[in-house]
Amino acid sequence: MNANHLGTLRDLVGDTTYAGRVLQEIARVSKAASPPQALEVLHAAKAEMGVEQAVFVSYLRGEDSHESYRFMLAADPRWCFEYQAHAWYASDPWLLYASIESEPTCASRITAVTGKQREVQALAEKYGMVSVCIAPAGTAGTSPRVGMLALGSPRRGFFEGEGFALFKLLARGLALELHGWWSGYERGELIKELGLTDEDLRLLHLELRGAGTKQAAGELGTSPASIDSRWQRLNRKLGSPHRRATARLAAKYGVI
Repeated sequence: MNANHLGTLRDLVGDTTYAGRVLQEIARVSKAASPPQALEVLHAAKAEMGVEQAVFVSYLRGEDSHESYRFMLAADPRWCFEYQAHAWYASDPWLLYASIESEPTCASRITAVTGKQREVQALAEKYGMVSVCIAPAGTAGTSPRVGMLALGSPRRGFFEGEGFALFKLLARGLALELHGWWSGYERGELIKELGLTDEDLRLLHLELRGAGTKQAAGELGTSPASIDSRWQRLNRKLGSPHRRATARLAAKYGVI
């Protein structure tokens, strides 16, 4: 189903089957076994929502050494190529909004205050994202990972009319599901990359709970010397000076 066939956003969401169909697609996100499968769901959700463009971005904010941006693109790929060629991440007003706000909004309500921010917006419009719904998705706790879903229409003012109240609820649900899925996927990849075992993860959890060497040894059924040795290895793997910093870093980046 396509928004162009139904007219206004009000017409689109006024279909009594609309919300149910979209929710069915949102529920499929958690069942995706890989990024390509998650992208397939995003394409299907975009079609049911009646929009032409959909982009999901998962990124780490904060220290430059840990920043990363992952794109799930159900939109014109030329937009992403140009965006990445200019490395416009830090100048993107939509990402800035998603990093500090939680309420879905129309991109037209996000003010571009610099020339680069206006260029970012102009690039999106060039490739069909003229009227855009921005749905942020944050992570609870200390994790710096943020998600942002951008749903776009080539028709100016499409999201500014009636019907946006229901649409943004569905957009928020899709954004949160995609963010949760991607955060879990990244966690699994990081655990594999670092070679962390289940016992390593238990040890990190125990440190966060304030357990000392003797208590951790008792809970893991090993010796204090073995615990100290494991901490030396974990500190090296995560590049941290001591166990407290290692556990905090692991929690911050979603490992535990």
